[in-house]
Amino acid sequence: MDANQSALEIMGITTPENPPKINLFHNPIIPCKKEELVGNGVINFQNQLDFEKISDFQDINKTPPPITEGIEGTISIISSGYLVQIHQSKSKDESCELLISGEKYKNFFEDDITGDFIATPQGEIIECNPAFAEIYNFPNREQALKSNISTFNPEDWETLNKRLKHEYKIKGHQTTHQRPDGEKIHVVSNLVGIYHDSELVQVKGYVFDDTERKEAEEALKRSEEKYHRLFDEDLTGDFIANVDGEILECNPAFADIYGWDTVEKALKWNISESNPFDWPYMVTRLRSEGKIRGFQSWQRRQDFMRIHVVANLVGIFNDSDELIQVKGYVFDDTERKQAEEKLESGQRRLTMILGSIRDGFVSLDNFWNFIYVNPCAAEYLDIDADDLMGQNLWERFPELAGTIHETHFRRAMNEQEIQYFEAPGMLRTGKCLDISVYPSTEGISIYWRNKRRSDL
Repeated sequence: MDANQSALEIMGITTPENPPKINLFHNPIIPCKKEELVGNGVINFQNQLDFEKISDFQDINKTPPPITEGIEGTISIISSGYLVQIHQSKSKDESCELLISGEKYKNFFEDDITGDFIATPQGEIIECNPAFAEIYNFPNREQALKSNISTFNPEDWETLNKRLKHEYKIKGHQTTHQRPDGEKIHVVSNLVGIYHDSELVQVKGYVFDDTERKEAEEALKRSEEKYHRLFDEDLTGDFIANVDGEILECNPAFADIYGWDTVEKALKWNISESNPFDWPYMVTRLRSEGKIRGFQSWQRRQDFMRIHVVANLVGIFNDSDELIQVKGYVFDDTERKQAEEKLESGQRRLTMILGSIRDGFVSLDNFWNFIYVNPCAAEYLDIDADDLMGQNLWERFPELAGTIHETHFRRAMNEQEIQYFEAPGMLRTGKCLDISVYPSTEGISIYWRNKRRSDL
């Protein structure tokens, strides 16, 4: 066993020029059993020096050192052999203080909710606290002391060993460990290397079970990815703008609706330019209402093409209840709106034509209710056109029941065949009418005119 000068002096050896060879397991100074050391990896010892037993190690020409209360230290196994660290035992007062201090730090160690451990570079646990045993689901600390932390993640432990040989300390290391029961946990650890002659001999670590936070973080990340994907793939134009209309965020559909070929270009645009009158109006409404649904507006894209949009808008307010942003969802409704306007225009033209002719014309739905009455028909029937709308033909004019008019009207409705017939006036006698009935899937239309003399 080799020893430095300080160790020789502590052990009372006064022949430093020619120090004796000391067998670690057979000497009167350091009590050590090889079986115990091999089994535990490290042992602590205390011993009272007996100078009569170590006289062979002293120089007879020198005065032996004063008798101390003893020596104490630790012995641990390292790759090159054994490491012995010794120091003089404290006085009674010092020992008492040390005992109190040691008890305090022992309590810190035992009560710490962080898993504290000391292990060999190979991962064998030399010391650990109850929290360490709990984190890795050992039934007790004694079982944890029989474990090897490298087995929880062999590749990661090997990497940590390599890092500690150069870095000395590792902070906030995150990794996944598989406990002995097979369950995987996420841990965050701080590690410190313990060295002897620049060789890593032990690893001191502090482990925190971070599984719940990590799972919540990953769930949040998955959720963010999901909603970001929905945002990007949504056919509705989604955007966030400030109250002045500057675009802060938008999806590809928004850029496409307003004629931009990239989102990046759309983000440099101001949506108020699409309709300088509507945007201030919407902002004013949002300040008082908070949200607007189904707002319809004609707007112009960045290339000045006219589009019709339907938008849902939500105001975003700060703590002072001031509107700071507008979140919107825009749908390009141009095709439907153009078709609607075309249909309305056609209906207006038809209504104008039917209203201008000097013959009677009415339309009935499949339930025999009036849905259109032109001015000439209203005059003939001697009733206001608006008063007839929605009324039932047979209830409003029961005198038509059993007449030739009913026969042809019902035949047109039921058999979907056009009917032409001549008959006396429907409600007035004396004048003969020329009547045409046109069926459709929605009902029937009845057209009549006075029979002319040239037709007689």
